[in-house]
Amino acid sequence: MGFINPFQIYSKGENTITNNILLLLSNLYRINPKIYELFINSVLPENINYEIIPVFTQQKSQKEGGIIDGHIQTKATKIIIETKIAGLDNTEKLINYCKNENLSETNILIHISDSTFDETTIKYINQETRIYNFNFVSITFSELISSLQEIADEYPFNEELYRLSKDFYYYCGSMGLIKNVFRIVPCNKSFELNKKYHLYFQPESRGYSNHQFTGIYTAKEVKYIGKVNKVFLAELTEEGTLITKKISGNVKITNEEKNRIINAIREFPEIYGYGDISKGHIFFLFDDNDFCPTKFKKTSKYGLLGSRLFDLKADLEIKNVEKLSTLEIAEKLNDITW
Repeated sequence: MGFINPFQIYSKGENTITNNILLLLSNLYRINPKIYELFINSVLPENINYEIIPVFTQQKSQKEGGIIDGHIQTKATKIIIETKIAGLDNTEKLINYCKNENLSETNILIHISDSTFDETTIKYINQETRIYNFNFVSITFSELISSLQEIADEYPFNEELYRLSKDFYYYCGSMGLIKNVFRIVPCNKSFELNKKYHLYFQPESRGYSNHQFTGIYTAKEVKYIGKVNKVFLAELTEEGTLITKKISGNVKITNEEKNRIINAIREFPEIYGYGDISKGHIFFLFDDNDFCPTKFKKTSKYGLLGSRLFDLKADLEIKNVEKLSTLEIAEKLNDITW
């Protein structure tokens, strides 16, 4: 069965993107209101506390009228979400949005794009919007996804949350909303094949989302980073013929690359112990000079249950990523943990 994503992958425009973000948030709330609350707070500055969970209090005293036996309070909150596919919105437009809203205890305007406003502009917008009791926040799509993944890591056994996180990542990747994407994949038993043949493979059913770099992870560490050169769906027939279908890449597959895939398919059962990857698998291929050793250690709790996404520039703060070689990026990852 093919991969089905609940988010509208083939629809474009900022309205569609906003609708998909609302779909994400509504699903988070449905899964668990506390998870939804944690996620919203994860993208907000520390001085803003977003609360939706009722507070239950016994024997609550008041300034007047005595002591109440039981008291339940939910804070009034309003969030405005403004998305921009690329670039930044006009500041006066954002400020005007806040003028049309009724005052609540907590009002938040969240701007989401591929870049953020500079600190001076954020300070100015906040000065203007606080007149209307609004707080302004500027984040990127990469930061939104990173926060979602961190929340999913805190609930490692919530499969629905994990699936939602993966689906939203694939959506953002397919729509080009995230750049400099570094996708870390757990390899474990297949690690030696990945290392030997400079490739990564996964079932076709997992779907495909465009990303620039793949991290080969095992034993709580990314041990190799590869720049994705070509991506093919491959099938090895019983007669030994490799049939490929291009998914990504500007040039045809070479005989050398075909042999790498064939050897990986044939050696897989012996190394893994069981299984067959001769059909229904996608192969990510890396050139020799773009497959480099690194030591990007995972110091946070738990292992890696599924793939993990980082924006090399926004999340890992590696500057001038576009101008760096894969080896230079690998060397910088040696000094970073996650």
